[in-house]
Amino acid sequence: MSFVDKTKKAIPENIRPFVIRAVILIIAWELLYNFILRPSGIPDDQLTRIVQVGAMKLLSLFYTDISEDGNVIVLNGSRAVSIARQCNGLELIVLYLGFIFCLPTNAKRMITFGVVGVLVIYILNIIRTALLAAMYDINHSMTEFAHHYVFKIIIYAVVFLGWVLYMKKPKQDAATK
Repeated sequence: MSFVDKTKKAIPENIRPFVIRAVILIIAWELLYNFILRPSGIPDDQLTRIVQVGAMKLLSLFYTDISEDGNVIVLNGSRAVSIARQCNGLELIVLYLGFIFCLPTNAKRMITFGVVGVLVIYILNIIRTALLAAMYDINHSMTEFAHHYVFKIIIYAVVFLGWVLYMKKPKQDAATK
């Protein structure tokens, strides 16, 4: 029995379309990102900048001495937080959208959940960045723990909740029954 036959047998038939889409999507994304997008800085540089500007606007509600130095947010004269490419939310957005794309549904539902999910991830990332900067200014000893654990758990839980809601069958109203 060949590897392909063993794999087909091991993966239940109703799961195969998801797995096939996921494998194709992962390969396509990795090729596109690593050979075209990342070398040109698209969309990383733009997304990093958008998160930085959003976090600074949010922080400006509470701080008067706020500035920037490249990708760094400066609060009260101290470098509070640097937004690296890995922290701009792109990988999480791609993961969220990829999962949604791999599940069968109608285009309207896919687009709705895609747009709303990306906006939620974007807003959470702005809030996370602003809170990290404020935490660094107030008590920087907790910043590393919050960055590596607390905020990741919160954001991944929200993404998981989005997937759960997406997988639920939409309720049909009485008129369509």
